[in-house]
Amino acid sequence: MTMSTRDPRTRAPGRSNGAPTPDGAAPPPAGAAVPVARATEVGGAVVDVIEHVVAGRPELAELATACLLSGGHLLVEDIPGVGKTLLAQAMAAAVGGSFRRIQGTVDLLPGDVTGTMMPDRERDERDHDRLSLRFRPGPIFANVVVFDELNRTAPRTQSALLEAAEEGTVTVDGVSHPLPRPFFVVATQNPIDIAGTYRLGEGTLDRFAAVLSPGRPSVDDELAVLAGRRGRRQLHDVRPVATLGELEAAQEAVAGLAVPEVVSRFVVELLAATRSHPRVKLGASTRGGLAVLGMARALAALRGRDYVVPDDVATVAGAALSHRVIVHDGDGSTTGGRAVVAECLQWVRPPTV
Repeated sequence: MTMSTRDPRTRAPGRSNGAPTPDGAAPPPAGAAVPVARATEVGGAVVDVIEHVVAGRPELAELATACLLSGGHLLVEDIPGVGKTLLAQAMAAAVGGSFRRIQGTVDLLPGDVTGTMMPDRERDERDHDRLSLRFRPGPIFANVVVFDELNRTAPRTQSALLEAAEEGTVTVDGVSHPLPRPFFVVATQNPIDIAGTYRLGEGTLDRFAAVLSPGRPSVDDELAVLAGRRGRRQLHDVRPVATLGELEAAQEAVAGLAVPEVVSRFVVELLAATRSHPRVKLGASTRGGLAVLGMARALAALRGRDYVVPDDVATVAGAALSHRVIVHDGDGSTTGGRAVVAECLQWVRPPTV
């Protein structure tokens, strides 16, 4: 299929790398329309932060930011030592707000993530001690949560993310507790053949809008890391590039971008192609189609447009669908799904807009 030759990093000017929001800047009033240009600026500033810290492919920063602006959650999959956690931490530092990091281990329990009921001593109206239970929130109660090595946790703990990622709430002892907004999870996982890992279930994978694989850096990028021009040292210099109110308003602006019906039909045909592929055991879900359109809207905003074109869909399809496609000979990674999505993009003819 014919792809655009435009540089994917081309976007409207944004804030300089890691520049803090001016003190006293008020978020847009509730319900106020935010122009797409503001979403372009916020997203461009996040991309700049990622590129300043993480050495690697420029399109990785753009897709990760598109996931953030779409309101979805991100899973970063690759071998140890290629910058998965650093990418997650760079995004968290750029966004600001409350931040928590969870380290996945085999003995991590669901309550260690969501929170649990704790005994609490209080005095009643007769000034007598009384023992009661109160909810103590877990580390999931933050605007940005980095869940490192998610697939080192047991399936029971992995499932603790399902309600949080889908509904933005946590239910403990029959009571639902809302999570802060905006709420963004960046999880990392090692390939399934690494010792001490558990395969993520299909339901857990489906809650992530996108999966990215940084891959090994090029020679120049690796030299930049070794010379200290990229890496964790730069992370300490990053300041939030937008207030939480500005980020939430940018997400709302992105959600309102127009999608021509022919582009939506292109997505539907792409989903159908994954389901009929001879190597596929389980094709992409309808939720996958929504994730594709959400990220395509965000990518359009990053590139300074208020409408979606087929090239946006083609660019995000691999990240948004590869983890939702289960192949017969799969090894638990997204490699097989990524190859299937690439083939389907060649089979399905993009519309002319």
